[in-house]
Amino acid sequence: MADDLGGRGAAHLMYGCYALSLFTAVPILAAAVIAYVCRGGAVEPYRGHLHYGTSTFWWSLLMVIAGSILSIILIGYVLLALAWAYIAWRTIRGWLRLMDGRPAPGR
Repeated sequence: MADDLGGRGAAHLMYGCYALSLFTAVPILAAAVIAYVCRGGAVEPYRGHLHYGTSTFWWSLLMVIAGSILSIILIGYVLLALAWAYIAWRTIRGWLRLMDGRPAPGR
């Protein structure tokens, strides 16, 4: 998959999985696997997008775990909503930059 134009297809597939994960949690794992497997053979700027995807996964996982634990005292629901917004923001921002041929944000 990383062979197609140096990882462009893998980056699009990763962002698509992130977009689907806003409605069901399973595709976020597929997005992380795609990003990890394909970033080694990808060229810039696509490698940066795949790295951006892995950091999105780990930070959102941290927020979801903390939000799940803190939901016992009700503040966790706010953190879960922020995690959803974080994934949505990073997916939209990164995918638009990929479509424009620009590097991932912060790269």
